[in-house]
Amino acid sequence: MLLEARGIVKSFGAFRAVDGADLAVAEGDIIGLIGPNGAGKSTFFNVLAGDTAATAGTITFDGRDITRATPEEHAQLGIARSFQVPVTFEDMSVAENVLVGAFLRHPGRAAAEAATAEVLEFTGLAPLADGRARSLGTPGRKRLEIARALATEPRLLLLDEALAGLTPVEVRAAIELVRRVHARGITLVIVEHIMEVILTLAHRAVVFHQGRVIADGTPRAVVADPAVVSAYLGRSMSRRAAPR
Repeated sequence: MLLEARGIVKSFGAFRAVDGADLAVAEGDIIGLIGPNGAGKSTFFNVLAGDTAATAGTITFDGRDITRATPEEHAQLGIARSFQVPVTFEDMSVAENVLVGAFLRHPGRAAAEAATAEVLEFTGLAPLADGRARSLGTPGRKRLEIARALATEPRLLLLDEALAGLTPVEVRAAIELVRRVHARGITLVIVEHIMEVILTLAHRAVVFHQGRVIADGTPRAVVADPAVVSAYLGRSMSRRAAPR
């Protein structure tokens, strides 16, 4: 397995936001983490990313224990992430934002700039390269964050609601970008509220409820699971998503 999380617990005082969750991610997977608000999926995601330390449990990446690794160590190992609210360097250009990521693998400026140019072209941001990050709308900012992550040349990309807040047309464009990212050989773990996105993209869906994993399987099998229907989807969604 590329990534394995076992028995993850994250407590805030007496409250267990994550309560013994497991996840196994094989190289080449696209896994969707879903669940209602407060289910623990975002906290679990932040533990995987190294931004929040687990209270208990272990995480390994390519056989290496990264349970206590810093975000910087995650990046060096080949794990990158996006944020639910995009984080950009507002007063820097789009190209400079991506260049920050490229310097991780390419300390020489010429090589970093060449890598940046390739990523900008790949993500469709090349025409906006000289504009300031603060000038971008929500779709552009989300795309820029993915571009900066790609510039670090990750093996595993963690996407936190990268398609939230987009119009249907923008969602389709973002789905296409995610597919092309995956085609580069990058493994993906996606937190997403838009069920259609999970049904379209994910190989597996992992459902959280009250800090625990209550279902793990193909997206269409998961949305038909009575426990998931009860906890999250509602019967009308289950009927719409059920296989025909």
